[in-house]
Amino acid sequence: MAQDDLFDFAGCPPTERRQSEPMEGLALEIASRFKELFYAYDNRRSAENRSAQTHLGPSEIGTPCDRRIAMSLMRVPPVNPGGDGWAAFVGTCIHAGLAGMFQWADLGTGRYATEIPLVLPSAFVPRGTGDLLDRTLCMLDDHKCLGNSSLSKLRLEGPSPTYRTQVHTYAYAAVRAGEVVEHVAIIAWPREAGSLKGLHVWTEPYDESVAVAALQRVDRIAAALNSDEFGPARRPEDFATADDCRYCPFKSNTKQGCSGHR
Repeated sequence: MAQDDLFDFAGCPPTERRQSEPMEGLALEIASRFKELFYAYDNRRSAENRSAQTHLGPSEIGTPCDRRIAMSLMRVPPVNPGGDGWAAFVGTCIHAGLAGMFQWADLGTGRYATEIPLVLPSAFVPRGTGDLLDRTLCMLDDHKCLGNSSLSKLRLEGPSPTYRTQVHTYAYAAVRAGEVVEHVAIIAWPREAGSLKGLHVWTEPYDESVAVAALQRVDRIAAALNSDEFGPARRPEDFATADDCRYCPFKSNTKQGCSGHR
């Protein structure tokens, strides 16, 4: 072997690079079966599976895109499911673990209520599930399990209109159910980190008008869909878009979905 072969282009000894072994045989078969099992489980139709719900939820109505809400109300099939659902599944598991933690911390005092079923006065957004109610601080908390980029954006810019509307809508439903809510909070848990050093909390006073305005907007879009002025076959293109396409289930480069923000 020539002397030059012992060093890389920077003059340093080359590091040993080992490629991962490809799966084959039984290992490949197990991986394929588990992926299929996860997909079937994630798309099951059951009461506890939020991803399979057929009505609008508080997590959707804060989007600045009218077309997205209209397409949800029209039951347009999604064309952009956003991957295989693994990230959402991880978030759901973290939510379940956090609920267990706060139930343990409650010690029967009634301070913490978790996974709260909430009812809303809307035919189109009938219900939701609040993550955490702190009756001592009179605060409704919404857990967000965020990757590094989303967490950094929340720190720098605050919550998106979608996040902010969601937590105020949960608080609105809780108040209607008789709870006392003075503040709302978004608790951003670092999903990709190895510790809680990056945990970030955003809070503001509860504002009923945020939730009421969001629900009224859904009503207006629903009314426009059924208005005789536009005929019975109002098209999704008739509704304005907004720069909110990243996780939109209707965003597509084909004629079957939405072409996105213009």
